[in-house]
Amino acid sequence: MTIHRTTAESDDQPELEAEGRLPASDLDERFVGLVARHQLPLTAFLRTLLRTASDVEDVLQETNLVLWRKRTEYDPSRPFASWACRMAQLQALAFLKSRGRKPHVSLSEGVIEELACQASLQLEQFDQRSDELRRCVDKLPSAQRDILKSRYQNNLSVQELSERCGRSPQAVAMMLYRLRNSLKECVERALRAEVAG
Repeated sequence: MTIHRTTAESDDQPELEAEGRLPASDLDERFVGLVARHQLPLTAFLRTLLRTASDVEDVLQETNLVLWRKRTEYDPSRPFASWACRMAQLQALAFLKSRGRKPHVSLSEGVIEELACQASLQLEQFDQRSDELRRCVDKLPSAQRDILKSRYQNNLSVQELSERCGRSPQAVAMMLYRLRNSLKECVERALRAEVAG
């Protein structure tokens, strides 16, 4: 998605900076990151409402544009997933109405609303788990973070990692297994503490 700033949008930047907030360009960059992280969940949600993959793709692109246009309406203190899912729902309904179609399963608007609520709840939980995972990864020693990054961001194989680390592939596989378990436990602990607190 290519993003172009209009003159009206550029005029808002000094106000944000004067208030001690991030410059508009930083806010825009963060917003684009939020939209990018939610593409798969939004696609999955749209698949529940639309018949074909091409319809899903069309509505997802339109949803992305609407999210961008309405980015100033988003309240960062609220879950992005709920807001984005609602926008996707409205775009799907508009798409179907404009083509005189019905969803591939005949659902009332109330049922569609319930699906949107369920999807946004799942997205919120996903966001929450992702945030906790980032915090847990940040707590790891840098050597362990580097190994995780090499394996899961840079897609190095266990064999390649073992050559880099000077360890056997079995030892690297076991280290990765233990790191994953440690991170899982850290995330679950944090989520339990959040529910209890």
